[in-house]
Amino acid sequence: MKNNVMTIFKKEASRIVHDQKLFFSAVIMPGLLIFVMFFLMRNFMSDMGAVDEDHVFQVHAVDMPASVSAMLSAPELNIEITNVSVANVEGARQQVADRDIDLLVIFPADFDALVLGFDPYAPAAAVPNVEIWSNAARFESGHASAIVTGILNMYHQELTDTKFTINAPTADAPYGHFDLATDADIFGLVMGFMIPMMFIMFIYTGCLAIAPETISGQKERGTLGALLVTPAKRSHMALGKILAISVFALLGAVGSIIGMAFGMPQTMGMELSSLLEFYTLVDAGLLLLVAITTTLVFVGLLSILSAYAKSVKEANAYSTPIMLVVTLTGLGSTLLGRVPSEAVFYFIPVFNSALCISAIVNFEVNVLNMVITSGVNLVVTLICALIVAKMFSSEKIVFS
Repeated sequence: MKNNVMTIFKKEASRIVHDQKLFFSAVIMPGLLIFVMFFLMRNFMSDMGAVDEDHVFQVHAVDMPASVSAMLSAPELNIEITNVSVANVEGARQQVADRDIDLLVIFPADFDALVLGFDPYAPAAAVPNVEIWSNAARFESGHASAIVTGILNMYHQELTDTKFTINAPTADAPYGHFDLATDADIFGLVMGFMIPMMFIMFIYTGCLAIAPETISGQKERGTLGALLVTPAKRSHMALGKILAISVFALLGAVGSIIGMAFGMPQTMGMELSSLLEFYTLVDAGLLLLVAITTTLVFVGLLSILSAYAKSVKEANAYSTPIMLVVTLTGLGSTLLGRVPSEAVFYFIPVFNSALCISAIVNFEVNVLNMVITSGVNLVVTLICALIVAKMFSSEKIVFS
C-alpha cells in the first residue's frame, strides 16, 4: 500500500512540476499576486483621506479681520480666501453643502475690537463667536477646517483671557452643528468604499460560474469538437457563446443590484424608502449601464481563458490571478482616497467601472467619464470577442 501511494504521489508530483503553466498558476502566482496586492494596498491605503499637496483650499470668509487673514495667508497653508458679504452667506453656505468650496468662516463684525475690548465678566452670550461651516463628506473640507481651527486656537492662546469661541451654538445651528453634510452625503461616503468592490466581485463571480463551464467544459467533454464540425462558422459559434454567457451573467448582475438595493439600507439602519429619497431612476440606469459593460469585459476575458484551458479546473486556475486583480481594482476610489474627475483614470478597464460606481453612489457623476468608461469597456469586449473567434479557428487550441 505504501509503495502504491508513493508511486502515485511521485507520478502526480512529476506531472505538476513538469507542467510549467499549472505549477506557476497554482504554486507561485497566488502568493506573488497577494504580495503585490497588499504592497499596493499599503501604499494606497496610507493616502486614504489625504489631500493632494497641490490642492488650494477654497475658503470664503465674512468679516475676516486682517490679523487672522495674515496668519491664514501663509504660502505653506495653500489657502485662498474669498471675502463675501453678509448678504451672500446663504449662497456660500450652499456652496459648502454642494462641495463646490471647502469652507465658510463667519466672523462677528469688528472682531478685533470685540476681542481686544472684551470684558471677562460679560455674559456668555456676549462672547464673540466664530462660525466654521464645513462638509464632512469632503476630505478637503475637513482638512481646511482643521487648519483654520488650529490657527484660531493658536491666536486664542496668545490672549490672556477667553476672548472668543469657535462654533458655539447659534440661532442657525442651535446645537453647534456646523457640518453641512446631509444624510445622503454621509451615506454615499460610507457606502462608496464598500459598494464598488462588492458590485465588481459579484459580477465577476457570476461570469466565472458560467464561462468556464460553457466553453472549457465542452472541450473537456469533447462536445465542443463535435459542434465545430458543423457547417456553422466558428466565429459565429464563438460570438453566440459569448452572447449567451453575457445574458445570463447580466441577469446575475441585475440580481446583485436588487440585492444591494435592499441590503444597503439595513446595513446603515435605514428603510428602503430612505434610499429612494437619495437616488433616482437615472442613478439606477447609470448603475445598470456600468453593470452591462463590466459584465461584457469579464465575459470576454474569461472566454479567452476558457478557450485556452483544457478543462474547467484549469480555466478556474487561470481565473484566480484575475480575481485578485479584480478585488484590488474594485477598491477604486478607496485606493485613490477620492472619486477622480481626471479622464485618464477612466481609460483603465474594470478600474473605470469601480470609479463610476463610486461616483454614482457619492452623487459625483461625470457624464464624460461615464461615456469614456462605456466606450472603453465595449472596445475591450470587442477585442476579446475577436480573439475568442480567432482561437475557435485554431485546431490546436480547440482540440487540445
